Amino acid sequence: MMTMQFAELRLPISARLLVGIQGQDYKTYNCEATLLGYKVGESVMVTISKKPAQVLLREGAKIDVRAAMQMGIAQFPSRIDRVCSAPFPYFHLAYPGVVSMETLRRYPRFPLSAEFSMIAQTSFGISTGRMPGRFVDISVNGARIALQKELSAAVLQITVSAQLVVAGTQQEMEVTATIKRAFGRDETMIDKPFVYGVSFENMPPLQTLLVLALCHELQSGASLTVG
Repeated sequence: MMTMQFAELRLPISARLLVGIQGQDYKTYNCEATLLGYKVGESVMVTISKKPAQVLLREGAKIDVRAAMQMGIAQFPSRIDRVCSAPFPYFHLAYPGVVSMETLRRYPRFPLSAEFSMIAQTSFGISTGRMPGRFVDISVNGARIALQKELSAAVLQITVSAQLVVAGTQQEMEVTATIKRAFGRDETMIDKPFVYGVSFENMPPLQTLLVLALCHELQSGASLTVG
């Protein structure tokens, strides 16, 4: 765990945040929010697209704010200083004194929208038929993937196959990955709403080089072709 200043995060306008607010039933609700802007030392402006009926946005309410970064999760406590209704509902948060950064990955991840097929292996030694999926992002040691159907808790490993054009040449990516985290259902991903975090395991040297080259192209902003 490391600490830093809010401005050091360099969050872009419209960055997605997750704010935890206590409802009138004393339960904490996580709401998706969007960063509108901030003034160093004064306030952070945020809007919430949708909130439960139990949550009442009021001045003085304490909240917890989290943001997903390439290297981990940034988090800070705050309070609502001012609630505004025009030109649309938004509110000012007290400017955070310090931000905690929980490092989750050894390597940065890069957005990747590429379709793949996969076979799942269960703890009982049973393999499923091929299922479609899509990468959400990728790093040299893992990825976040989206699937049409929710995986059984018995699924421990998957084998992912994809056709990609890297460095101008069509390549076949085939990696074994371990399910590390189930993010749950993401309603914004209509056709493949079930999101999982996976870690690549025992990659052959050629596949390791392919993933490294892919991440390098994504980092440099080169266009990626899906075969």
